[in-house]
Amino acid sequence: MMVRNRKIFINNLNILASVGVYEHEKQYKQKIIVNVELLLTNESEPKYDNLEATQDYSQFRSCLVDIIQSQHFQLLEILVEKIYSNLMIHSYVIGVKVKISKPDIFSDCEVAYELSNI
Repeated sequence: MMVRNRKIFINNLNILASVGVYEHEKQYKQKIIVNVELLLTNESEPKYDNLEATQDYSQFRSCLVDIIQSQHFQLLEILVEKIYSNLMIHSYVIGVKVKISKPDIFSDCEVAYELSNI
């Protein structure tokens, strides 16, 4: 039997977020880049060619945006955990990888945090 992995990716969601421990981070939103990978059950694979037969990608994007805009997060790790936990509650999701980058906090590099069970 051939093993098939079904994944949905949300790549490079650029969004302004209130995240950080320093005063300037609390005062001004900053750009973050969100990448998500979802491993789905094979039982949830669509049998028909219509949106109702599958998982709508926009629901996952909306989840990300809603969480990011819901409050100020001091730690990137807590924001990533909240997104991860909210995506894992779906019965058809068996694995999640969430990575958030802060591209503008240093002039010479981008920093990121990732949480994954896949």
